[in-house]
Amino acid sequence: MGEEEAVVTTAVKDSKCFFWTIKIGNNTAFLVGSMHLMQEDMHPLPDKFENAFSVSTVIVFEANMEEANTYELRQYVQSLGFYPPGETIWRDISQDTREKLLEKLSEMQFPVKMAEKIRPWLLSNMLEDKAEDYSEFRHTLGLDACFLKKARHEGKKFMFLESARDQVDCTAKMPASQQEFLLEDALRDELSEGEIPLNEVIELWKNGEADTLEFHYRDHHRKQMGIYQDIIINRNRRWLKKIEELFQLGENVMIIVGGGHMGGPDGLVRLLANKGYQIVQE
Repeated sequence: MGEEEAVVTTAVKDSKCFFWTIKIGNNTAFLVGSMHLMQEDMHPLPDKFENAFSVSTVIVFEANMEEANTYELRQYVQSLGFYPPGETIWRDISQDTREKLLEKLSEMQFPVKMAEKIRPWLLSNMLEDKAEDYSEFRHTLGLDACFLKKARHEGKKFMFLESARDQVDCTAKMPASQQEFLLEDALRDELSEGEIPLNEVIELWKNGEADTLEFHYRDHHRKQMGIYQDIIINRNRRWLKKIEELFQLGENVMIIVGGGHMGGPDGLVRLLANKGYQIVQE
């Protein structure tokens, strides 16, 4: 095993990480930044995660991704992700992107006649899913997926900040130029400007470096900041109101969302601090 692999497969240490506490009267809100994809060797999680779950009566998640398997959501994705008869992807992408796409489709033995009917945002997801090896990193091992399963098993009250349809809308309703940016990302064989490899993302997450992770994510999208606005900033602001409503329940609450939503000037940590909450990273 190489040094880089060894870094990736080290379990999370029980030190400062993507975990914050907020005192609300006699109760505590726990704000947790999740890795949606994890591997077996990243478990067990630090005791602070398990303890927060144990003392919380309400567990809140970003979205219910189990909805992704429903017929209704598949139909919704198809309605937004495929062109109507007579239209194709070639009208929405540049000649350069077209050439790279044709090369990638040939390499992956993905039928051109099928691909050209798919809008860039959805095709980018499909190409990434085919290209990535998820044999070790799985959604079922993600922090949020594990705690959702645990909440169901223990009969805990749980809720979601948004629906799976809301998540689809984030990319499906982007302008064509932003969708092409996503497709270009999926077509690259190397990291693009501002992007960092997965093992570095995991190291930042394990060490609780929320601002650094957010900086790289923002930097990667600086040529198409509308994407960052839709995926991070707008959603954080919508969630903020819901999170403050949770604080009024008079119960301990554990809130689990993607780690990329925590750091930076528009992250949940800063937004909550700006509202006057005493938020402490542990």
